Amino acid sequence: MRGILRSTAIGLAAMLVAAACGGGAAPAATAAASAAPASAAAAKPKFELATYMYALQTKGKIKIGTREDNVPFGLKNPASGKYEGFDIDIARELAKGIFGKTEDADKFIEWVPVVSATRVPTLDENKADFVIATFTINEERKKQIDFSDVYFFTGQKILVKKTNTDITSLATLSGKTVCTAKGSTSEKNIAAGNPQAKLLLLDTYAPCLLALQQGTADAVSTDETILFGLVKQDPNTKIVGAYFSDEPYGIGVKKNKADRQGFVEYLSVEVKAMIADGRWAAAYKKWISPVSGDEKKAPK
Repeated sequence: MRGILRSTAIGLAAMLVAAACGGGAAPAATAAASAAPASAAAAKPKFELATYMYALQTKGKIKIGTREDNVPFGLKNPASGKYEGFDIDIARELAKGIFGKTEDADKFIEWVPVVSATRVPTLDENKADFVIATFTINEERKKQIDFSDVYFFTGQKILVKKTNTDITSLATLSGKTVCTAKGSTSEKNIAAGNPQAKLLLLDTYAPCLLALQQGTADAVSTDETILFGLVKQDPNTKIVGAYFSDEPYGIGVKKNKADRQGFVEYLSVEVKAMIADGRWAAAYKKWISPVSGDEKKAPK
């Protein structure tokens, strides 16, 4: 009898232990299942409801204006159809700051092609949420649109054929045909610095390079870093002269109306964060260093 009671007691104890373990397992599994979506939600940045960043999150899409043929800043790769370049990498990081750092930024981005003359109208007409396209900050443009803090700094120089020994500076462009982008600060800098230069105004710099190669232009003039990309395409060209302008690049945004609340501030804070944590330097090393031969950790 004692043996039977003892066996029964042991059996009951085992059942109680098993029940206890089984009872704990279900809530643990439920907790794990519910933790996954909670953690995914936590990865998505939080913004105030009134901000433009929250509105973009709600839409699930951001429209970014950039160039398609401006090596090494913005290029639509003809083979892959994907956008690449320094400006593109910065833009992707800005998108991740809204939709989540671990996300594939391109699934949230609609790329909007721009040229120099269409950058401001693209913003005014709400075709892009921001424009990042070697966009120089100046007083005239600041009356029309808002800019983030400076994310890149360069200056204007001149590109000629390697065999050219006549053109060495802005002053020596008198009577020469100089190609640059229509509606750019480069156009204004040449006109103001040497009114005797003959301007050939085209939409982008790729046809300017062709004009130089074919002899319809004596020189191409724009920001040095853009000229680096042209030299890479044609090693029979060279960059000459000293800087004759300061070109601080900013990210352009439509004037800060009520529906753009906090957006310019967000872009500036993110740019500073990229400089501080090395993402800016990594993008510079990847895209600019191969054509400039230097390395930088910050715009200046």
